[in-house]
Amino acid sequence: MTTKPFKIFATSSALSLGTAIARELGQQLGNLHCETFSDGEKFVSFGESIRGRIVFLVAQINMPYENLFELFLAIDAARRASAEQVIAVLPYLPHSRQERKGSMRTAIASRLVADLMQQAGADRVITLDLHTGSIEGFFKIPVDHLFMGQIYIQHLESLALPNLCLCSPDFGGLKRIKLYKQQLNCDMAVIHKERLIPNQVSHMEIIGDVAGKHVVIVDDLIDTAGTICTAADLIMEKGAASVRAYCTHAIFSSNAIQRINDSALEKVYVSDTVNYIKTDGKIEVVSCSPLIAEVIRRMLENGSLMEIANFGV
Repeated sequence: MTTKPFKIFATSSALSLGTAIARELGQQLGNLHCETFSDGEKFVSFGESIRGRIVFLVAQINMPYENLFELFLAIDAARRASAEQVIAVLPYLPHSRQERKGSMRTAIASRLVADLMQQAGADRVITLDLHTGSIEGFFKIPVDHLFMGQIYIQHLESLALPNLCLCSPDFGGLKRIKLYKQQLNCDMAVIHKERLIPNQVSHMEIIGDVAGKHVVIVDDLIDTAGTICTAADLIMEKGAASVRAYCTHAIFSSNAIQRINDSALEKVYVSDTVNYIKTDGKIEVVSCSPLIAEVIRRMLENGSLMEIANFGV
């Protein structure tokens, strides 16, 4: 391991993931004190010296917004405590679906999140499976954009499903599916859907043959689970032998978990990029901690991240 001095800390919403990452690196999670006062204000302080050290701040900043603000406070505290470098480890970036103006008089929320994070003092960001890669361009600091792809591929291979068919839930996910296909050498399909309003699909159809095949839907996130459950039901109606899903970010808003358990989906594999994962029924977690730990290890040793970025962990 490198001799560069570093410490790993986690905000209050990411203690479990932070501990897992630190354990992968043979380290103890650092002492970061996070408190909420009676009036709702957040307070953050480091319980040990970080002067001259590289600080990795692990944060799961999905809703509520206090998780995001706690991260800003932790970054600012690290800067004021003379950390040499502050690296924000953010497996999930909120507002990643608001990367452009969908209509007049609207904000570009993902750009605002990037601006605030940099203003707080972050030197670098490590994140996973951005909804849109163009979000990297909102940052003036380095962004290490990682993918769960290789970990999911290895997991999928362990299932040894015959007559496998990968399915993208939309045309935007075709690039992701092709990367899986290169290693799995299997059939693929794509779902064409029309949306009238956010989170509500008015029409859906499958392009490709799924009859008699074990179909695996691959996507970056599940929110209300309406689309993926409707897609799974449609796939089974078209004669598929079974349908599963691999999705990185388990947002699970509204009654998403109930929808999944009531759907034709046999299993849904998600990662622990957000701090609310309920592993019951059909949902199983495949942790991102080994991937993040490997990235940190290579970063400290000035090693290449190219293999990881290209599904080559």
